[in-house]
Amino acid sequence: MLSLEDCIAFSGLTPQQLDAVACHEHLPLIIVAEWAETTLEMPDGCARVEAILAEEVIAAGLHHKDRLQDWSLGLEQFRREHTA
Repeated sequence: MLSLEDCIAFSGLTPQQLDAVACHEHLPLIIVAEWAETTLEMPDGCARVEAILAEEVIAAGLHHKDRLQDWSLGLEQFRREHTA
């Protein structure tokens, strides 16, 4: 049986990035981890994830100030690792 930590490790995203996507999609973290692994394999997957992360950074500035720094760092890291 896979643990949540295993699913996060296989997802291709950091816990902070998954948290932002989970908030955006209103889904549990474990479901988002599975979604991320599948989505990142799609031709437009990185762009889709980057757009969600960017939207959540903006939303954090308005509604989730406690998450703004983590999500901003997560977006920067994603861009370094997944975009050219």
